[in-house]
Amino acid sequence: MEWLSQEMDYSLPQELDFALEGKNATAARKYFGENTNFPLIIPKVMSAMRRILVMDLVSGARIDNLEYLDSHQISRDEVSATLARIFNTMIFASGAPLHCDPHGGNIAIRHNPNRRQPYNFDLILYDHGLYRMPEDKVRRDYAKLWLAVIDADEPAMRKYAYEVAGISDEHFPLFASAITGRDYRVLLRNEITTSERDSKEREDINSVFGEDFVEQIVKMLGDVPRIILLILKTNDLTRSLDESLQTRLGPIRNFLILAKFASRTVWEEKKEQIRRHGHLFSPGNWVRLFEAWFSFARVEAKLFVYERYLSVRRHLHLD
Repeated sequence: MEWLSQEMDYSLPQELDFALEGKNATAARKYFGENTNFPLIIPKVMSAMRRILVMDLVSGARIDNLEYLDSHQISRDEVSATLARIFNTMIFASGAPLHCDPHGGNIAIRHNPNRRQPYNFDLILYDHGLYRMPEDKVRRDYAKLWLAVIDADEPAMRKYAYEVAGISDEHFPLFASAITGRDYRVLLRNEITTSERDSKEREDINSVFGEDFVEQIVKMLGDVPRIILLILKTNDLTRSLDESLQTRLGPIRNFLILAKFASRTVWEEKKEQIRRHGHLFSPGNWVRLFEAWFSFARVEAKLFVYERYLSVRRHLHLD
C-alpha cells in the first residue's frame, strides 16, 4: 500500500489548499460554460485563500436520493446520461479539467421547472480540490482502450492496456475486470453493452482470480501511472453513482455515450495526423479521412438511433 500513501502525501495538501480549490472551480466553471450546454452548476468563487473559501450558496438533494427524483418527476435515466456526458468530457476532451473525486457527497441535484421533462434538473458539482489535467496522449490512448473494449477487440485491448498503464499480458484479465467492473470474459464475448452485472458474474470473478482478488488489484495498481490511477478512480466512482440511480435502461446507453466521446477523441487525433501530410482533402488524404470519419460516424449513428428510440418510448408512455 506504499503507493497509496505516496499518492495521499501528494494529493492531500492540494485538497486542503482552498486557494487551489478556488482556482480549479473557476477553471472548470469557465470550461463548461464556454464549451458545453450541460445542466451543470459549479458554484461561483467569491474569494479563495489558503484556509478560507467563499462561494455561491447552491444547494440540492443528494444524487442518490431517489425519493426526491421521483417526487419531482426527474428521469433517473436522463440524470445518468448527463453524468456520463459531464465526466466523459472531463476524461476525453482536450483541455478539459478532470475532477478526480466525484463521489455521491460531491454532487447534488435540484429540480429546475424552467426546463421541460425529461431535462428538468440541474446537477451541482462541489469539492474541486483534487483535479488533474491529463495530457492528450493519455486521453487518446485511454479512448482507444475503451473502443477496443466496446468492440471486443482483445489484441487492441491488450495493446492499449500496456500503452495506458503498462499492463502486461499476464495482468490484462485482472486490469480489464478492474476498469469495467465486469468479468473480462464478458468483454471478449462482446456483451458489455447488452448485459448487466449480476450476482453470478461477481462469483465468477472471484472464482477466476481467487479470494485475494482485491489484494491482487491493489498490487497491480501500485505500478500504474498516477494520472491513470485517478482516471480509473473517477471512472469507478461515476459507475457507482450510476448504479445508485437504479436506472431502467441498463448499461447500453452510457456505454454508447462513452464510445461517442472516445471515438470523437480518436477522430480528432486522426485529423491531426492527416493534416501533417498536407490538406485534409488532398488526393492522398481524403480516403484516410473518410475511413476515420466513418468509424466515428458509426458510433454517432448508433447513439442517435438509440436516443430516438428512447424519445419515442417516452412519448408513447412506455417507460
